Amino acid sequence: MRIAIDASPAAKTPRTGTEFYTLHLILALAQIDADNEYTLLLSEEVPEEFAGLPGNFHTLRIPQRWLWAQTRLARELRRLRPDVFFAPANVIPFLHPPRCVTTIHDVAFRLFPECYSAFVRWYLDLTTRFALRRAVKVIAVSHATKEDLVQMYDADPSRIEVIHSGVPAFSEAPPSSREIASTLSRLGITPPYLLFLGRLETKKNVARIVQAFLKLKDQGIPHQLVLGGSPGVGFAEMKALIDASAFAKDIILTGYVADEKDFLYAGADAFVFPSLYEGFGFPILEAAGHGTPVVTSRGSSLSEVAGEAAVLVDPLDVDQIADGISQVLSDRKLRDKLVNRGYERLRHFDWRTTAAEVLRVLKEVGSGRAGNLPT
Repeated sequence: MRIAIDASPAAKTPRTGTEFYTLHLILALAQIDADNEYTLLLSEEVPEEFAGLPGNFHTLRIPQRWLWAQTRLARELRRLRPDVFFAPANVIPFLHPPRCVTTIHDVAFRLFPECYSAFVRWYLDLTTRFALRRAVKVIAVSHATKEDLVQMYDADPSRIEVIHSGVPAFSEAPPSSREIASTLSRLGITPPYLLFLGRLETKKNVARIVQAFLKLKDQGIPHQLVLGGSPGVGFAEMKALIDASAFAKDIILTGYVADEKDFLYAGADAFVFPSLYEGFGFPILEAAGHGTPVVTSRGSSLSEVAGEAAVLVDPLDVDQIADGISQVLSDRKLRDKLVNRGYERLRHFDWRTTAAEVLRVLKEVGSGRAGNLPT
């Protein structure tokens, strides 16, 4: 079978959820499938991670600055005539092969419109509607995302398959205390500390994390709060809250972190992630992989992904967030239980398992076994 994949998200930096998903799914497909022929279509430079792909994986770079998916990608797909086309980031060209599969990660642009420009909101809504109408199968990364698509777009639930994302295998040799200490020193962090990683924006609920931290500082905890991520919508208000507090010096803004991420997870006493909305929630699994207990939101996809491996709180209730953090810091038995459950939970999110499920869907669609094509 000839499978074409829009691999362009994997080439983008910095990588967040969609880019991370595309890259690791392709690498996992390469590990499990030696039978089918893959063409990976890119608009930018080929990621260095693709250098070791096997011979049945071919990269094709077709550069263009604007509207790449609707012009150059569409043209190349007409030339290639694959048995099935897979869009890991929900954008299907308007002129596309008859058999398409796409992954839709979330509908945050509908729930938090203030975090997106008017054009981006319009384009994401348009491409989501088109994908739901024209893809033979849609992959949702969580049951929460599937529910959102059915409720908000009246999507046909029989055409939506829930396939959870994976997380990379974690090293059996965790970062050394010397490596952690060196990273913390370079970033101006003094242990002990609480950690948040993600864009510093409204939908990530960072202001309430800060408010909960300030309550705990008033109660005497010795910790710093480390906020790792790029500024987003709502950052100015959050920064004003920090600057006006008596504990501003204990709140560390590192900016976007990539190379330091593993060390930050490993050194933290708790990972605090009470996001208002996530399509999946990679960070809570990354924290679990480093043996760091997690406090996260009840609802959205986060409780679905965390299971019993986190303290779940109402993300709108600052007192609950503070109490959840306090439980983790003060109860050693709870900490140990969360860490052990976190390691166990990771077994449910293996990229090879994800890739096998995605490949099953691609084969069903490519062979015509998935039913009638959308009209």
